[in-house]
Amino acid sequence: MSIELKVVITIKGDRGFIGVQAPDSDPVLETFEGDLEAALLLVPSVVEQAQARWATNPRYPKCEVPPPPPPSAQPRGAQRTATTSQAANQPSLF
Repeated sequence: MSIELKVVITIKGDRGFIGVQAPDSDPVLETFEGDLEAALLLVPSVVEQAQARWATNPRYPKCEVPPPPPPSAQPRGAQRTATTSQAANQPSLF
């Protein structure tokens, strides 16, 4: 069985990163120091590390968003009424 795999190597100066991704899996990224030759030597170990991670947990955990705060005790209409009555007492400048 063949596995679809994407490997990306980015190098800037003497540093870079290797990214590995498979369908339905989150990417695995590793940084390194060196040139293209050093990166190519690291690719097999990064792929093995990614496959080991994907075997146990292919996706990062979902973000747990806290529930929204409860609505304020003051009704919305009451706040607008107070603002409207204040505006009625102010003279129009334009």
